[in-house]
Amino acid sequence: MSTGGWLVVHVRRQDVVHTVTSAAEAVDLLFSDWPVHGGSRFIEAIEACEGVGKGNVTNEVAEFAFLAAAMEAGVDFEFP
Repeated sequence: MSTGGWLVVHVRRQDVVHTVTSAAEAVDLLFSDWPVHGGSRFIEAIEACEGVGKGNVTNEVAEFAFLAAAMEAGVDFEFP
C-alpha cells in the first residue's frame, strides 16, 4: 500500500508550536501532549497513525484522522 508523504502541520498546544511531519510524530503528540485521551476521533487517529507504520493505512487517511482528532479536541493547527 502506498503511503505517500505526510502533510506538514503546525499544532499549538499550551503556547508551544509542534511541527508534525509524520504519522509517528502525530502518535507521539497524541500520547504526550493532547488534551483528551479518549473519544472516537482520538482512538481513530491513534489507530490510523500506527497503521501507517504497519503499512496498512495511507498517510492521507492518517492525516485526516489526526486533523479530525484535533478539531474534536479543540486543538489549534495550521499548515505552513
